[in-house]
Amino acid sequence: MGQILGTIFGLIAAFAIVFAALTFGAVMPEDLISSVVVQDFLTRNDLELKFAIVGTVLYPPLLGENLGFGASGSTVLMFLAWGTAGLIAGLLSRDWIPAVFAAVFSVIAGALLIWLLIFVINTGDFGAIFGSESFLLLEYAIQGCIFPVIAAVVGAVLGGGITRRRA
Repeated sequence: MGQILGTIFGLIAAFAIVFAALTFGAVMPEDLISSVVVQDFLTRNDLELKFAIVGTVLYPPLLGENLGFGASGSTVLMFLAWGTAGLIAGLLSRDWIPAVFAAVFSVIAGALLIWLLIFVINTGDFGAIFGSESFLLLEYAIQGCIFPVIAAVVGAVLGGGITRRRA
């Protein structure tokens, strides 16, 4: 039960951290997130497009480069968000092994959700989900999981180590 809760809350935490940082991005330092990404986020009115930009920050670099908006490279904010998400997943999982699995599953589940969101934004035809453009977006999202998984696993090991049962 803790692993499932860790997965869900870790995913929510990562998206919430990036969404909040981009919302208040005008006061954030340039080293945390580029002002170009912040302006791109703040000028969009649709919530779907804002979440797509959050996805490009969380799963760099190919997603943002090929979409033409959002982040086109890894940012400090991505590492902070996934490290914190992994820490939350580890705290709720209460041991190292379930914490690592919860962190990895939250990163992969988020990539799948971002893939579906970007697919729905770009294409009105749901029959094209098995098309080459859709699978190319999926490939970009999955390739963008490499650095987030590393950050989330480091946080998960810390969180799982803190809350594990001791003999």
